[in-house]
Amino acid sequence: MSQENVLLAHRTYAALQRGDFDEFLSYFDPQVEFRSLVLEMEGVFRGHEGVRQWWAGLRGAFPDWNPSLVEVRDLDDRVLIHASATGKGAASGVGIQTDLWQLVEVRNGRVVWYAAFRTEAEALEAAGLRE
Repeated sequence: MSQENVLLAHRTYAALQRGDFDEFLSYFDPQVEFRSLVLEMEGVFRGHEGVRQWWAGLRGAFPDWNPSLVEVRDLDDRVLIHASATGKGAASGVGIQTDLWQLVEVRNGRVVWYAAFRTEAEALEAAGLRE
């Protein structure tokens, strides 16, 4: 099952890079708990509607947000993703490039829990692992 979870991570990123948000969303459980890093002041997003709200907010702030995978690691029922993203602020036009780590829990082929972290160490600690 774990290799399937790694492939799921690749499919979700491919959908975002193609601009196919509906496909991206199809990989998430309807009751998903989604914790963003970029818009962390918004709190926890819940369900498909919450993920839609997160995406709308993110695209409002960074209309050209472009995430890409750096590495995906299998952690059995979870996946650790190292990603990189670029974008320009809608209001300022200032460009950013950031690395982030994401911890994803998968059940029955769908993401049921997602959280983003600033560092690999934070993500591993949330997974109950240490570097």
